[in-house]
Amino acid sequence: MSTGHITYSTTHADSVASVVHRIENPPMDVPRNMLSALDFICIQVQARVGGKRIRRNKQIVEVLDIDPRTNELITNEVFKWRSATDEHSYSGKSYLLEELMEARGWSESRMREELKRRQEVLEWMRIKKIRHYKDVSKILISYHRDPEAVIERVRKDLYE
Repeated sequence: MSTGHITYSTTHADSVASVVHRIENPPMDVPRNMLSALDFICIQVQARVGGKRIRRNKQIVEVLDIDPRTNELITNEVFKWRSATDEHSYSGKSYLLEELMEARGWSESRMREELKRRQEVLEWMRIKKIRHYKDVSKILISYHRDPEAVIERVRKDLYE
């Protein structure tokens, strides 16, 4: 987690507090101070929408720091799923996106443009039913290496 390498992990939990509890206790026993190495936590749920069983990200929460006084995680909920409308709402603030913009020298409009492009790629994969992790990985790696080539292909398929 704290080695400088990107890691992804899953755990069964229904809230950020449950995730923290599971990580801090056996068998993982990760000390609280290590949790600040997490960038964000996604809480996924199974639900029914229109009589159909679906999975949705209930929350995407950034882990910002640990309060030195209380030892509690300082978090920021970036997205929340609204079950009544089956839509996600953005809180209006993401510290991670701000860090990325600063690191890359991007304006807010440039960041919005990049997020829109990535949304197009995800929508294209959904329409094309590209779901196997190896296929998804290939596309994401291709986008990282040559975003213009991937977005050209995506837009050709989506809009022509």
